[in-house]
Amino acid sequence: MYTIRDATEADLPAIIEIYNQSIPAGRSTADTSPIAVSDRVEWFRKFDPKRRPIWVAEREGKIVGCVYLSWFYAGRPAYDETAEISTYIATGEQGKGLGRLLKERMIAACPRLGVRNVISMYFDHNQATQKLNDKLGFVVVGHLPEIADVFGYKCGLMISLLRVAEPAPRDKPGGAPRENA
Repeated sequence: MYTIRDATEADLPAIIEIYNQSIPAGRSTADTSPIAVSDRVEWFRKFDPKRRPIWVAEREGKIVGCVYLSWFYAGRPAYDETAEISTYIATGEQGKGLGRLLKERMIAACPRLGVRNVISMYFDHNQATQKLNDKLGFVVVGHLPEIADVFGYKCGLMISLLRVAEPAPRDKPGGAPRENA
């Protein structure tokens, strides 16, 4: 049984530990050496539970996974309804359905977060993410072949898109009026 909740800054060491576990396999991140908690404090502070949350999953009081939505393309206003989803699962919890659970819950929350387009970017050799995205309805919209060198192996980047329900209306000062279709 997992408990999923908003992350707090006190959770950052556990989030970074899980992230660092993903580095040696070379499937989930373009980082090639462990990162320090201090390197990610400002990164963490950019998340907003009302628009771009970071959630953690706990099992028996231990953080075993996280999922988050990031602002797309440096947070430029025209992309407000688009976010990138990222999921990291502790090594011992992989293959147990936690990644799917976290992604499904975050996608379900997207309309209230003002997100209509969810982007998933992953290495082309990451079959687990490809299979999960396929099951969740993501469509591959791009492939950038051999753009990364991970431990001497040339990797491509897949870009997948999922359109979710229309976001809840909200006031946008200076924005164009919305038409309902």
